[in-house]
Amino acid sequence: MPRLAPSLFRQARKQISPFAPLLLPVCRTLDSTANELRWIKEHVNSTDSLVPRKLGIWQACLKREKGIPLQYILGNQPFGPLDILCKPGVLIPRPETESIITHLTTLLPFSSSPLKILDLCTGTGCIPLLIASLLPSTSQTLGVDISPLAISLSRQNLSHNISLSHLPLSASKSITFTKSDIFSSSSLSSLPFSPGELDILTSNPPYISPAGFNKNTERSVRLYEPKLALVPDVNLGKGYDCLPEDVFYARLLEIVSVLQPKRVLFEVGDVEQARRVAEMVVTGGELKNYAGTVEIWRDDPEGEEKERISLRNNGEEVEVKGRGNGRGVYFWRKDC
Repeated sequence: MPRLAPSLFRQARKQISPFAPLLLPVCRTLDSTANELRWIKEHVNSTDSLVPRKLGIWQACLKREKGIPLQYILGNQPFGPLDILCKPGVLIPRPETESIITHLTTLLPFSSSPLKILDLCTGTGCIPLLIASLLPSTSQTLGVDISPLAISLSRQNLSHNISLSHLPLSASKSITFTKSDIFSSSSLSSLPFSPGELDILTSNPPYISPAGFNKNTERSVRLYEPKLALVPDVNLGKGYDCLPEDVFYARLLEIVSVLQPKRVLFEVGDVEQARRVAEMVVTGGELKNYAGTVEIWRDDPEGEEKERISLRNNGEEVEVKGRGNGRGVYFWRKDC
């Protein structure tokens, strides 16, 4: 990353605020610095505190200077029509996740029948809450995570968005979050869904290799966001014939083979990982009901761009939709 010119710091102080030079190293541009400072000031002004206003702004800017994510400082992140609370220890929702989940909801045929939704590795609960906000016919939604912090926060997000009228009051009964280890042999038996009745299964699991985490992720991610939500435990790979970073997908596809959901969307890290996951679906002996339906989505799957790529093991082609980086693998049951 190139160093910033001293003159840029002088501009930031003169044109924006004496606080701006603290933010410039992480924001990199004057426009971004001005935006973040505005959000920080709005947050401080709206928060009841005994700390004087200017001191509160200065303290927040010092945290940001260290690389602490802005969402942890402000305590929230917009996500579609929702306001998602964010706390250290739980992964921050990304705009790419919002994009592919929003696109997913546009593909569902109109139905007056209530929908049943399962989100595994739910984190803040942003995925099932967004689906519920965009699909009023949702009747039973379950989010699952191994982290007690994540489950606590997802429940807070449910209550918080009901209080803001972003979700109906009925969501307090139709949406639940529970702690469970999806690799546990008892995890499937505890789910309240019979095979074939689930409408949507989604997951944004840990999918980064240890080397990729150290080499390719941003410093603020490495230092402040939970590694548990990003990098699979190396011990989980025992018994699975896949790369360590793909082990969650291998387990998720076992769950798919049992539950036989109508539609499935997994978030992935890039096109190459999407290709590997697509191969798992195509070659999975228990996934014949999904043969020929696999698609790879980019960050913006609504873009008009389309291409076809060949899977490496069997030469079968799958369609890649949209613009940006590889972001999701989507497939559906052929009888839907």
